[in-house]
Amino acid sequence: MTAPAARLGRGRWRDRIDAALVAPGEARTARWVHAGVAAVVGLRLAARDWTVLADRAPALRTHTNLLGWVPDLPAAVLVVVQVVGVLAAVAAIARWRPRLAFGVAWACYLVLCGLWTSSGKVMHNDVLTVWVGMVWLFAGPPGRDVPPGERSVRWGWPPRASLAVLGCVYFLTGFQKLVHSGPRWAYSDNMAWVLLEGAHTSPFGPEFPQAIAHLPVVPQLLATGALLLELSAPLLLWHRWSRPLFALAVAGMHTSIWACLGLDYSAWVLTAAAVTLPHLRSPRVVSGRSGWRRGW
Repeated sequence: MTAPAARLGRGRWRDRIDAALVAPGEARTARWVHAGVAAVVGLRLAARDWTVLADRAPALRTHTNLLGWVPDLPAAVLVVVQVVGVLAAVAAIARWRPRLAFGVAWACYLVLCGLWTSSGKVMHNDVLTVWVGMVWLFAGPPGRDVPPGERSVRWGWPPRASLAVLGCVYFLTGFQKLVHSGPRWAYSDNMAWVLLEGAHTSPFGPEFPQAIAHLPVVPQLLATGALLLELSAPLLLWHRWSRPLFALAVAGMHTSIWACLGLDYSAWVLTAAAVTLPHLRSPRVVSGRSGWRRGW
């Protein structure tokens, strides 16, 4: 392929992707995605005892990164931030000043998640929800007076942007494994050692992950499946029919992580479901002169 033809081909793909991202979408899809992400934020705020931060020794704080500049807060202030965040999430779901309410809930969530770690960064358990929620700081959901079936670019791009962020986070999670460890992350005895090292935190006792770690090939299959799922996330989220499969696979992967290592990634599972499932009801978008169809 000649250079001009290659540039023309790339330009056409960029135009198609751009047209798909900003194509009109249904108000009901934007409403459900917004409410779903707000519900995840509210649940995460309500489910954790944030007051333990008040009992942490000052020496454990390094005061670096995102929220390292925030001073140690007393328990009463932490509870106030938690309650305000939960109430704001409920207001966003109920569509009472939903854009402002979501912004308040997201800000409370960001602050508490940032304070939870000693370095002031957001915990990896919540980072996906934080990033997906950021999309809705720049987009207002449909108001009560907007018919569910109304189609507009205003309602089309935020749900698709949420899908794009979801896919990028999962892809980068897998890509950094390849950067730091290469393919050996999957086909070596790496996963077996992970299972053995984390066995003591399994909710089912250490015998369960230890038994899996000693099975031939199974740890490599689990690692390979997780890596392939993460790297293929953008493709799986691009097509409408594969989004439920992605949400189901994500739930299975993170449930297995919890069962073997006791790590809680429920926020990732719920966020993936909140972003992917509402798109199933929307009709397919047809864009471009050639009637190019995609799941967006």
